[in-house]
Amino acid sequence: MQPEEMKEAIYRCGKCKLCSIATYHPNEKSLPICPSGEYYRYQAFFAPGRLEVLRGVLDDEIENSEGLLKVAYACTLCGACYEKCREISSIEQNHAEIFEEMRNLLVEKGWMMDAHRDIMEKVSETGNAYAAPVSEDYGHGKREDTLYFIGCTSRYREPEIVDAMIAVLEASGEKFSILGDETCCGSVLFRTGQREAGEVQVQKNIRAIKESGAKRIVFTCPGCLMTFKKNYPDLGVELLHSTEFITQCLDRLPLKKLDMNVTYHDPCHLGRHLGIYNEPREILNRITNLHEMKRIREQSWCCGSGGGVKSAFDDFALWSAGERIREAGDVADILTSACPFCKRNLAEAADGMEIYDVVELVKLALEV
Repeated sequence: MQPEEMKEAIYRCGKCKLCSIATYHPNEKSLPICPSGEYYRYQAFFAPGRLEVLRGVLDDEIENSEGLLKVAYACTLCGACYEKCREISSIEQNHAEIFEEMRNLLVEKGWMMDAHRDIMEKVSETGNAYAAPVSEDYGHGKREDTLYFIGCTSRYREPEIVDAMIAVLEASGEKFSILGDETCCGSVLFRTGQREAGEVQVQKNIRAIKESGAKRIVFTCPGCLMTFKKNYPDLGVELLHSTEFITQCLDRLPLKKLDMNVTYHDPCHLGRHLGIYNEPREILNRITNLHEMKRIREQSWCCGSGGGVKSAFDDFALWSAGERIREAGDVADILTSACPFCKRNLAEAADGMEIYDVVELVKLALEV
C-alpha cells in the first residue's frame, strides 16, 4: 500500500466513531466492539484516532516514542472497525490492512517493539515463535493428497488440538501427512510489520509443501490459513480450515450428541478475515446444545491475543479475554472457539469456565 493510498483512507474517515460500537439501535444497549479503544480510553486507540496518528507518521510530524509504539501495536488487527464502517458507510476500507501497513512503515524506520523483534529472532533461529526444540513427534506419512499444517501454537502450546485433529482425520478415513520439520507460517511476522522476515518463512514453506505433493492443506489455526491465503502465492492446492473439512465429512463421522451447553467465540482471523461463520456452528449444533452470545459473527468481541498483542501487551490481552469470558458466562457453561490463539488466551482468563477448540469437542463426540 502506497502512502497516497493510506492518506486517501485517512481522509475518507468521517470520525463518527460508530466503528467502536457493536450494536446501534435506540431500543438496545450499545456494546463496545473495539478492545484497544475500550481498554486504553484515548481517541488515539480507536480507529479514527489511529488513522490520524498514521497521517502524522506519513507527514513526518511524529517521531518515535513509547506512546507512538503503543498506539501502533496495541491493536489486535481484529477488523471490527472495518466491518462496522462498511456496514454504516458502504465504504470498503480495510482498517486492519491499513494498520498492518502502518507497522510495516515503522519497522522500515527501525521503530518496533522489542517483544516482536524477539519473536522474529526466535523464528529465524528455531523455526517457531516459541524457540521450542524442533518437534518431529507429529511427522505422519510421506506423501498424501491431504496435508495437515499444524502451526506453532498448536504444535508447541496446545497439543491437545493436534491430537484431536489427528483423531478426526483418522475417523474420517482421510489419508493425510504432517510435516515433521514444519516451520512457522510467518503470520506473527507479517502482522507485526516484519514483512521481510515473513517472506523468508513463505519461501521455506513453499518448498516443503511442493515436496510433500499435497493437493489440499487443512489448518486448525486460522492465522496460518489467513497467511497462506493473503501472503503466499497461489500454490495450486485447496486450503481449508478444520471446521470446513469436518463439515464436509460430518455425515461419515460416527458422532454422538454431547450433553453440553456451549457458546461459540468467533476468531477474528476465521470470521471477519476469512468469512467462515457457519461451519463451526453447524458442527456445534450437531454435537452440542449451542447458545449464542450477543456479540457474534461480524460483530464478535476479539479474544485479545492477535496482532502481536499477546506478546507485547499481555495485560490488555487478558483484559479483553476476561470481557469475553463474562459475556460467555451469561449464556453457557462452556466456551469454544476454533483457533489455538483464542483458546490459549481465553483459558488464561477463564476464571473456572471450560474452554475447548471445536475440533476437541468433535473428538469427544467420536468417543461417546
